[in-house]
Amino acid sequence: MRARRFASGLLVSALLVGAGAAFAVDESYSVSGIVIDKTAANATQARDSGIAEGQMRAWRKLIERIAVGGDTARLLSLTDKDIAPLLEGFEVERETSSPVRYLGTLTYRFRPASVRNLMKQAGIEEVRGAPKPMVLLPLFREGDKAMLWEPANPWRQALSGRPLKTGLVPLVLPRGDEADAAVVDPTNAYDATPLKLDPLLRRYDSFDGLVAEFVVAADGGSLTLRRSGQAIFNERFVQNVGENREAYFDRIITRMTGELEAQWRKDKAAQAAASVASGDTGTVSETLAVKVPVRSLTDWIEVKKRLEAVPGVRAAQLKALSPTEAMIDLPLTVAADQATKNLAQRELKLSQDADGYVLRFTGGTGAAAPTPAKAP
Repeated sequence: MRARRFASGLLVSALLVGAGAAFAVDESYSVSGIVIDKTAANATQARDSGIAEGQMRAWRKLIERIAVGGDTARLLSLTDKDIAPLLEGFEVERETSSPVRYLGTLTYRFRPASVRNLMKQAGIEEVRGAPKPMVLLPLFREGDKAMLWEPANPWRQALSGRPLKTGLVPLVLPRGDEADAAVVDPTNAYDATPLKLDPLLRRYDSFDGLVAEFVVAADGGSLTLRRSGQAIFNERFVQNVGENREAYFDRIITRMTGELEAQWRKDKAAQAAASVASGDTGTVSETLAVKVPVRSLTDWIEVKKRLEAVPGVRAAQLKALSPTEAMIDLPLTVAADQATKNLAQRELKLSQDADGYVLRFTGGTGAAAPTPAKAP
């Protein structure tokens, strides 16, 4: 069982959180996978010293993850005494000790408000993490055998032992019960689309799905990550001599989460640059009531996905959805004419007719239907 401790300095009290807890904590400020290997005169000294060193490493990793611009060197030079008040607590993922040695893997959780205030003083911008997790599908292949929800799936077992809900791109591993298996199985997980995964996304309150396919090879294996059926990452991992399966999978999971965060930072940087270029003030200047013609739920999912990447447009609020159209409120942080240009770059055409604003997807695949003719 993992021990979850919340700090008063480095000594903390225990608190256990159930697996079904709501996704409410800002996990961007949680840093997992900090490995400690410390030797001292006795196990207690080794543990305390190791936890203090781990705290410093976690702090550096946090700043490298969320900080952009400004005086980052100032934050990276803080001492352990400076960092202690910023620490919410830590959680032991796994640990063992001998009379003079402590080995552990910890997750450190920092106080978002305190860290943000410090970053503001240093003129540092923050990279915000995803407000909801992604559903993670642990597809495992070995020869002709494929497993997804099966308890014997070693890839799923490895993932279930890691705190996946930390970082900029938190992940949630489904329970794998009959309800989950009814949505997707090993034969169709390969090209899972948001439409196919919609029951899982709603069940686990997630914004998207991620298929993590591990394929066994003679010298280890390879990992491929897919979103909406499209590969976004592929890498081969050789299993080192003497490396057990637990350590091997831990290394792969660390690489996977690091890659997801790197892609998230890159996408956010591109969006920020586009927002500056388009005169985005960051403040909602007006909200448009917009009609979106659709043929199916797939059309609406495509439009919604594209809206999330448009500079000057905040999250659309769905007001109503029918088989032929979606009604949304569209908050803008730029002028309407600039928003129209930004939308066009994502193949979304915003126009205005006698009945109000209409938004159409102009792409070639899954294009939204034209507005139905009015009855005479």
